[in-house]
Amino acid sequence: MDRIIFHCDCNSFFASVELISRPELRDKPVAVCGDPAVRHGIILAKNELAKGFGVKTAETIREAKQKCPDLVLLPPHHKLYREYSRKVNAIYDQYTDL
Repeated sequence: MDRIIFHCDCNSFFASVELISRPELRDKPVAVCGDPAVRHGIILAKNELAKGFGVKTAETIREAKQKCPDLVLLPPHHKLYREYSRKVNAIYDQYTDL
């Protein structure tokens, strides 16, 4: 029996989920970040456009904005990410019990 490896790249997952409901931002550099007002001002995820400016996960918002002044910052919506994560896992379940 041949072995098949099924891989889904979920890098930038939070940013990708945000852009599903915010299509007007798809052509802009976008990052999901913590709340700088409560000292959680780091980048949690970014889209490919932001990555092209050198924005990195876990860097401060200040550092990211220095690299990309037009970076659109979005707050996280963890409930929504859990919902989409379940959808991704449902696809996996169609192919494997692993």
